[in-house]
Amino acid sequence: MFDLPKLRVAVTRECQMRCIYCPRGSSVSMENYNGHTSKSLNTEELYEVLSVLVASGIKTVHFTGGEPLRRDDIACLVSKTKALGTSVELNTNGVDLTAAKALELKESGLDLLKVSFDTPDNQSFKEMTGLDMFDLVHKNIKQAIDILPVRLNCVVLRRNLPFVLQLIRMADSMGAPAIHFLDLTYYPWEGAIDFFEKEFVDLTVTIRPMLEAEFGKTFINMNLRGCHFSEMVREEGKTRVVLKEADLTMRNRKVCDQCPTYCHEGIFTIRMSVDGYMNFCPCVNSHGIDALQSARNGQLVEVMAGYSE
Repeated sequence: MFDLPKLRVAVTRECQMRCIYCPRGSSVSMENYNGHTSKSLNTEELYEVLSVLVASGIKTVHFTGGEPLRRDDIACLVSKTKALGTSVELNTNGVDLTAAKALELKESGLDLLKVSFDTPDNQSFKEMTGLDMFDLVHKNIKQAIDILPVRLNCVVLRRNLPFVLQLIRMADSMGAPAIHFLDLTYYPWEGAIDFFEKEFVDLTVTIRPMLEAEFGKTFINMNLRGCHFSEMVREEGKTRVVLKEADLTMRNRKVCDQCPTYCHEGIFTIRMSVDGYMNFCPCVNSHGIDALQSARNGQLVEVMAGYSE
């Protein structure tokens, strides 16, 4: 068994939103953005692959998309994965997060539900996502917090930077245990360089001193692998604030130093696309395999040993 903390699995390409920071365009060929016509693994196929991966040392399976709640079988998939002995996390945009769905996820054994929470009002939400659904998502988050473990995620851009304090106070009012502020990750897609240079915010330089002055608390660096995490633990009953930055990351000299594409993140997690293409690189698909075929021909354990190294 190898030391492989997390696997990120895209389970669908479908999403109601068109968030401005998500990769898009014909040039994108990474993770869940590897085209729109190839097949999607069904529940049994995913379980077949995940059984081998968890047995090889994966500690956490993280379901993402697209929007995972667009899959009718997502709770079943969570339950079957949880039964393998791993912890299970799931990202959602919150649109389909009804109280019934939150309860179903709880009963499936989900360890952590991570909900995108990038803006504090209708207008900014519509500008960021393309949907006029802030009130619905806000209501769904409040309901879910009372049902199962929830964490809020905010990708910080120049355009939503003025809302950071307001988002923390809204998280407090909802009773959210934690909110993570994430820096904008650069992925190669059409127009990405201009967008990244215009919108990127250095959280340590910009947000950290602002929040320490506002709340009279200090961010403490967290001893976690991969990206740079720091947390501010506030008084009891207040939302814990975490900064996650990809600046300090797991770059592999043999791989990353030879890569012509700057990705800003490096090797942080192993990723699997909707159709089962597994890779440790967030940007290019030259280091990956067909995970389902490899599981069936008995080669997946060997592949995982190489990924671990």
